[in-house]
Amino acid sequence: MIRKAAALLAGAALLVAPGASFGQAAGPETFRGMIVSHKDNRIVVRTPAGDRQVNLSAGTRIEGTQGAGILRREDRQASDLIRGLAIEVTGVSTGQEVSADAITFKTSDLKTAQQIQAGLAETEETVAQQEARLNNIGNLVAAGRANVYFGVGSAALTAEGMNELQAIAAKAKAIPSGYRLAIVGRADPTGDAAANKRLSARRAAAVKTYLLENAGVLPGQFVPSTALGESSIVDDPDPPKSASEARRVTVTIMVSKASVPG
Repeated sequence: MIRKAAALLAGAALLVAPGASFGQAAGPETFRGMIVSHKDNRIVVRTPAGDRQVNLSAGTRIEGTQGAGILRREDRQASDLIRGLAIEVTGVSTGQEVSADAITFKTSDLKTAQQIQAGLAETEETVAQQEARLNNIGNLVAAGRANVYFGVGSAALTAEGMNELQAIAAKAKAIPSGYRLAIVGRADPTGDAAANKRLSARRAAAVKTYLLENAGVLPGQFVPSTALGESSIVDDPDPPKSASEARRVTVTIMVSKASVPG
């Protein structure tokens, strides 16, 4: 009898363990992962074992935690469940789907996810609009271009990259009719597409920050930056020819068509 009870308890522990396998009979489960999408009352959570669909209901408890040891908890809204947020889900699973009883996350992780989202191109429409701005912003045309390359998985500028930015900034500031700078961040196709887009946004931000703080470019001289990740540009004037060429940020000088000799 004791052995049978112990076996039952062990089976229950497997159901709630974070690394438990999916696709088994319905039962209670707790697991951790990162939100990759949220639409209506459904979120998709990426875990080491695969993506899980989590269904929310009016009874789902959503809490943010702060501090260490005895955590401070506060009720949060479903609207806080945004892409890039690390969460813990407790609920009842049916294969790959889970009906959530409770979702918890660190408040600090929510702030980080919000900052990342604020700097990303959120939809393909936005990316297309920014691509159009690169080559023709109203009456602007390209008058110079520089590529700044990065290491694998890195958004840190190299000494060579800084020299390229100093040179393109000097060329732009020498144009008497005025200029704008268009910044496009990229990543190579290795790894997760969403992570690559975030990396390309960080690279673009690093370039813009350097131009502002070290090359004398004023805030009003920039058009909105683009984070393409591993995506390509239609009719790209300078397509990457290798993975190393794709790990880059392109800075394009844009000037008025009227200032370009016929």
